[in-house]
Amino acid sequence: MTKTRLIFSGLCCLLCLVPLKGQDKSKPVSQGTLYKRALSTGVEAMAQSWGDIDDTCCISSLRSTRIRTDYRHLIVEKDDVSDGLPTRFGDHEIEYLDVKGLSDRYRRLRKQFSILRIHPMREIEGNLRVVIGVYWFEIKRQRVSYAFSDWSEVSFRYDCEKREWVIADVKLGGI
Repeated sequence: MTKTRLIFSGLCCLLCLVPLKGQDKSKPVSQGTLYKRALSTGVEAMAQSWGDIDDTCCISSLRSTRIRTDYRHLIVEKDDVSDGLPTRFGDHEIEYLDVKGLSDRYRRLRKQFSILRIHPMREIEGNLRVVIGVYWFEIKRQRVSYAFSDWSEVSFRYDCEKREWVIADVKLGGI
């Protein structure tokens, strides 16, 4: 009985090493690819909806306190999420600046300017969601200030037939 058990255990170990079904040959999608698609899709939607809006004045003041948002040339805050994303897609140019670069730009312009922040991807009800927030950047009393303004939320769902993540929905919002 010991010999039979030993042979049976050996066969079970061999079966575990042999795949029972064919391996999936599709390439896994990196998070960077999804962030790239979310950024390009979100920026396109924002440009289409908000590109004609003059956002240079604050409600509290009638004078121009901001630099108008140019959706063909946008600034994205540089961080781990935005690392490695393209600097150009379509007719949109993206500039990535860290906090020091943003601060230097503010000191040179002396007016608020809009930046994009790409928030980390979240899984909600089986879908992946990426929020791209629009913030007004400025320095007040020697402190960096981000004023949240608008956002684009890009949702991806997994298409089993295509074996890839597809864009399910794009929502825009603002304060």
